[in-house]
Amino acid sequence: MKRLLAIAACVALITLAILFWGSIEEPTPQKAPVSQHQAPVESNVEPTVGNTSPPPPVTAGLPAEVSINGFPVHRDGRGNLLPGPETRALFDSLAREQGQVPADLWKDSVLESYRGRLGDKAYAQLEELLNRYIEYNLALQLLPMDGVASLADALDHVRQIRMDYLGPAAGAMFRDWQQMEGFTRQFVEQVKNNSQDITQLQQSLQEQVYALPPTVQPNAQKVLDQSQDLFSALAGSAQADTDVVQGIAEQMAAQALIQPDFTFGEPTAEFMAQYNEYTAAKQNLLQQGEIRSEDDPALEALRQRYFSGSELLRVKTLDRAEMY
Repeated sequence: MKRLLAIAACVALITLAILFWGSIEEPTPQKAPVSQHQAPVESNVEPTVGNTSPPPPVTAGLPAEVSINGFPVHRDGRGNLLPGPETRALFDSLAREQGQVPADLWKDSVLESYRGRLGDKAYAQLEELLNRYIEYNLALQLLPMDGVASLADALDHVRQIRMDYLGPAAGAMFRDWQQMEGFTRQFVEQVKNNSQDITQLQQSLQEQVYALPPTVQPNAQKVLDQSQDLFSALAGSAQADTDVVQGIAEQMAAQALIQPDFTFGEPTAEFMAQYNEYTAAKQNLLQQGEIRSEDDPALEALRQRYFSGSELLRVKTLDRAEMY
């Protein structure tokens, strides 16, 4: 029992220290299955003025599917990106390949060699989505889970951040995530109510991981890998408190959901100079009582005055983290 409480204390410390975690090596994911896709990502390319004819098919010579790192990237007949779970798995795979190299140093060049095969439109959309996915992962680390008292609350919290940062593409990219969430719930229940040998329990859970879609297997594997101390403690405890076991199991599962494969480094001097100017302007608005939340229209307008692109998301994350 003392060992279980010690593990619980360690988990709390790990949660506080989760800022800017490094990349965690995982088994290389298998090729993702072709999914049913959502509506294509909206393109910023303007149509030709006066052209009322039907949209042309995908540019001749460009395939509708391009394989990157063993993951298929799909386009529709107008050359727009069709995101799916394999898109998310591709981004995670690229991050693991980069190891400890900060994401900001490779995100703008890692897809460049595929530009010709993807076409300019799909390439630009995929690059933008990668940038948003990187900011989503940073937000998972920086935004505390205040008021998150259970695994269900943690899942809701992550789901909301996902929608905030990925927008319409979130549904398609995480279509398989319900199976991951289902596994985390089964993990907690089976660990809490376990009446069999711990080794058999681990084998059973491992088989359940292998039965999941390849696009979520690495995340599910994290749950088991991070629970080894818990399994060891349970093996040496004849009468474990089920409430304590459930609490630790839920924390292990929640951590696996917010631990990314991306490494984040120090911001550039240029970004910090711009951010300091923005912060000074923000303080003026705060003193005037014109800002009441991180989503305040006045604050959003101020961000757009100083930043653009994915930097807008990063500044919003920093604002949210500061206001918590």
